[in-house]
Amino acid sequence: MKVSLNWLKLYVDIDVTLDELCNKMISAGFEVEGVENLADTMQNVVVGKIVKITPHENSDHLQICQIDIGESELVQIVTGAQNVFEGAIVPAALHNSVLPNGMNIKKGKLRGVESCGMLCSGEELCLKEADYPGAEVYGILILDDSLIPGTDMREVLGLDDVIIDFSVTSNRPDCQCMIGIAREVGVVLNKPVNIPNPTYKTVSGEITDYITVEDRNFDLCERYMGRVVNNLRIKPSPDWMKKCLKAAGMRPINNIVDITNFVMLETGQPMHAFDRRDIKGNKIIIRNAFEGEKITTLDEKEHTLTEQMLVIADAEAPSCLAGIMGGLNSEIKDDTTELFLESAKFKRDNVRSTARALGVRTESSSRFERGTDIMNVQFAMDRALQLISELDAGDIIDTTIDLHQGLKEDRLLNVSAQSVNDLLGLNIDASVMVDILNRLSIKTSEDNGILNCLIPSWRDDIEGKADIAEEVMRIYGYEHIVGTSVKGVLTRGKKSDERMKADKIKNLLICNSMREITTYSFISSKALEPLNLNEADERNKTISIINPLGDEYSTMRTQLTTSMLTVLSTNINRKTKSARFFEISKRFIPKSLPLTEQPLELPVLCMGIYGEGEDFFTLKGIIEQLMQSFSLNVKYQKSAEPFLHPGRQAQIVLGDTVIGTFGEVHPKTADCYDINEKVYVAEIKLEQLYAAVQPPVIYKATPKFPAVNRDLALLCNKTQPVGDLIDFVSQTAGKLCENVELFDIYEGEQIPDGKKSVAISLVLRSAEATLTDLEVDAVINKVIKRLQTIDVALRQ
Repeated sequence: MKVSLNWLKLYVDIDVTLDELCNKMISAGFEVEGVENLADTMQNVVVGKIVKITPHENSDHLQICQIDIGESELVQIVTGAQNVFEGAIVPAALHNSVLPNGMNIKKGKLRGVESCGMLCSGEELCLKEADYPGAEVYGILILDDSLIPGTDMREVLGLDDVIIDFSVTSNRPDCQCMIGIAREVGVVLNKPVNIPNPTYKTVSGEITDYITVEDRNFDLCERYMGRVVNNLRIKPSPDWMKKCLKAAGMRPINNIVDITNFVMLETGQPMHAFDRRDIKGNKIIIRNAFEGEKITTLDEKEHTLTEQMLVIADAEAPSCLAGIMGGLNSEIKDDTTELFLESAKFKRDNVRSTARALGVRTESSSRFERGTDIMNVQFAMDRALQLISELDAGDIIDTTIDLHQGLKEDRLLNVSAQSVNDLLGLNIDASVMVDILNRLSIKTSEDNGILNCLIPSWRDDIEGKADIAEEVMRIYGYEHIVGTSVKGVLTRGKKSDERMKADKIKNLLICNSMREITTYSFISSKALEPLNLNEADERNKTISIINPLGDEYSTMRTQLTTSMLTVLSTNINRKTKSARFFEISKRFIPKSLPLTEQPLELPVLCMGIYGEGEDFFTLKGIIEQLMQSFSLNVKYQKSAEPFLHPGRQAQIVLGDTVIGTFGEVHPKTADCYDINEKVYVAEIKLEQLYAAVQPPVIYKATPKFPAVNRDLALLCNKTQPVGDLIDFVSQTAGKLCENVELFDIYEGEQIPDGKKSVAISLVLRSAEATLTDLEVDAVINKVIKRLQTIDVALRQ
């Protein structure tokens, strides 16, 4: 934010040096990026009056001028310009002068005649027509007759000023204007701030007789205010206003346009002036643009709009890009007699996205992008109307259009003075805090150690105790902070229990030749479609991101399988012959939709394998190792995941809870990922693994007595789960049963339809004595007899 020191002094009495002011502002959090003393660009150039002109004896085009510079003696200057005349008031660069274009002027002789300086043109003084009338005329710049000889040209041209460039952080959009900086200067200098109190004269009339306004999108345009001014008198702005605008780097145009620019620089509220005769249908409509609609802006560039962009339109077409730039068809012209003046608050995100999409950035858009104060809309309007009235630029109709859906009130924030001190590590008296906050325009009172702070509308950045503490500290002075030794209990750092268990899982999987992958927690809104999940499945209850990078990353994932399948597909298509991958991450399950609180973030393990030698059982073997490492007694049952092969999938059951599923990916799902071979995936909820309590390790002596192995070939229904069968045999065999293992399943010849042969091996052992054949036969007969109760027979 470039600030004119002369302009700043209109609001605050600055009685310190420039260096002191800059240091105080830096201490208050406003970095000074640069200081430009405009006076340094021009030195020893004064107003001169040509008293006498005589021809040069040795030249047919040079003239010798006697110049009055307000001193007792005239100064002789030789010039080749032909537009000078006796009595003309001109800029005279004297001996040892410096011009803005970098020239150094010294006295010398031209064709034998002494010249003690140089008469200057507008070009040599780096002036444009807008800077001074006649500046672009060929020849010497002829100044106003009222100027007094000897007057410093820096004073005439407004170069007796200093420009301070303050760096304003993104959380302080209120300081993107002169009044905002003036407030801060008033605080650091402990001086009152003279903020204008707008008053103006109006003429009777009803604004709706001239124009009507319709806001079709209050979400993007929270407030829209309009006023009508008739009998407009377009003319140049006064010199004081021109100097302010030029100091800020803006070009003066005419009184009306300059007023809107001046008010924007002063208040931070961009405004726009419409030629009312160009508003078709006498109607203003705030609406979204139509797809493909076009507008030509003030810079004479045509833009094609999208329906996400907000425009200010008349009854026929857009007249303005909301918050960015006006349209060429409604600009103020020299013959404009009727004015419609706009002041509004537009949503910052929409202005930013529109400006970026169209490649247009203006002083107006930069302020709306940072955020403007909805309450400042009316103050800026009143200030503009005050200047129109004072400059006699038109007749102001005395009614207003003001559209909004409610205005916010100042927020009350109650903060303990002690809590502020605790946060700062200081002992600042509550009365000092109250004084500082009131100086910052935060109306504050203290009641039994509690600071009752009324936050003004323009300070959206103040939300809690930490912000109040920061405001107090930056004015109280960081130099008051005294270094203290660190106090506390030394605690040895270590990984959390969950992290250590995750590392345990990773180590086990890496030992099984698996590679860890990491994928985004964001997925496409259409990513779940290939899984064909039931509509009631909790994995369909996804959370949409408000501002996604694109649809590909628009949804928080509720499962990891889709991400794993994408990785498998990528590797298959890159001709990787085989792979084993795993990922440990979070799935995001909302407690309700739409969101009212943070979703559940649940840990989950996903595995994916493919290649020669990989099948359902290799994946199951890895899962069994994992469960054994956590001492979990799980069962494997048939599952019904729609994205897995119906005959090659299973679910992992712990107690009565399903903690995971695994199996071969269904061919239709695989086709969606351009996968043309068998791939296997597993997804396991890790809450139960993390919560598992490791049983104590019990050491037993090596068995003293030999084991007895018996094999059984059993005939059972084809649908009979083998896992359940093994559990049944183990329980029936009792305490003598040391182990039961499956070693063959056979279907085919000699096996009845609907049946299968299951071969199991029993290991029997007694800890007390060697088992006899009678004892072994008794156990085997008991098992065979009990198996018959569940329709399982010994294969003959």
